[in-house]
Amino acid sequence: MCGHHPKKSKATVPKQQNSRDECVRTLADELKTDNWEVKVNLEGCEKPAKIGAFTPDVDAKKGCLRRMCEVVTEKDFKGNKERYIEFKNYCDEYDFHFYIVDKDGKRVQIDAKNLGKK
Repeated sequence: MCGHHPKKSKATVPKQQNSRDECVRTLADELKTDNWEVKVNLEGCEKPAKIGAFTPDVDAKKGCLRRMCEVVTEKDFKGNKERYIEFKNYCDEYDFHFYIVDKDGKRVQIDAKNLGKK
């Protein structure tokens, strides 16, 4: 996992992206606290391996369990739901967790099984 928390530059990073990255980092820290081995797709961190064409935000291992986590902003999710449905399908063999960060920076878990349903 990453050893440092880079300074956030509000001039160059949109607020929602900052919130998203903070949520990814917090999620990774929570997993690490629960004794998961964690790789995080953020600058300065050990990156997860690609799964198909996708790189998960968080790849965590604990014993024989493997959990994939993806965190997106509401704006990104509304703009391209099909991409996340496809990503979820790649992760079917893993414990896949999907989160959306709202405009206030709050992380909400979405049931990944319902991603493709109307």
